[in-house]
Amino acid sequence: MADQLLLPIHQIDDDTLENFNSDNNLSLLSSLQKNFEKQQQQFFYIWGIKSSGKTHLLKACSNYFFTQQRSAIYIPLHKSHYFSPAVLDGLENQELVCLDNLQSVVSNSEWELAIFDLFNRIKESGKTILLISANQSPLAIDIKLPDLSSRLSWGEIYQLMPLNEKQKIEVLQHNARGKGIELSDETANFLFKRLDRDLNELLKTLTLLDKASLQSHRKLTIPFVKEILHL
Repeated sequence: MADQLLLPIHQIDDDTLENFNSDNNLSLLSSLQKNFEKQQQQFFYIWGIKSSGKTHLLKACSNYFFTQQRSAIYIPLHKSHYFSPAVLDGLENQELVCLDNLQSVVSNSEWELAIFDLFNRIKESGKTILLISANQSPLAIDIKLPDLSSRLSWGEIYQLMPLNEKQKIEVLQHNARGKGIELSDETANFLFKRLDRDLNELLKTLTLLDKASLQSHRKLTIPFVKEILHL
């Protein structure tokens, strides 16, 4: 069994509110930004299918707080085998707490109780915003602890709407520009048609192509992409 870490460490990365495609989720982004400036709502439950942007959004929110020199923590519950529920102790003293992928710890009595206790402490402190993401709505997710199940619906609930094909291509091209490379419409469409259309997988492929492009000093043309990806 892997040694348990006391605290999962998240460092500022490339996921920002600016490069989060918010076209399908404008009301959610508007409410978050208003509450980041002047807190009125403490609890947000954000759910959606795989690759709908949940992790990007939660990391982007914590990154926003970091850049503002405000206290925040992002906890990837899908990596909970590396740390214990004690990681939630004292988080009511943070300004923002992001719990990503709640479904990873449902039916685990220790985690469910720890999250329930965190809700209560945050409610009592009144100074923390809690963002929780999951792959199902609070009514559908298989929470065993009834009191926790009820608390998941305390605040605002949003379903992240997935991106369409055109929006995914725009995200790919935006990420490419962020890496300093140009991804033409022709090459982006080729990638989208020939590869898994899961956005996370496409972005991983883009990172691989970026490294290959830097090493070979070649542009991301279709022939180059075919050569690197063996298509």
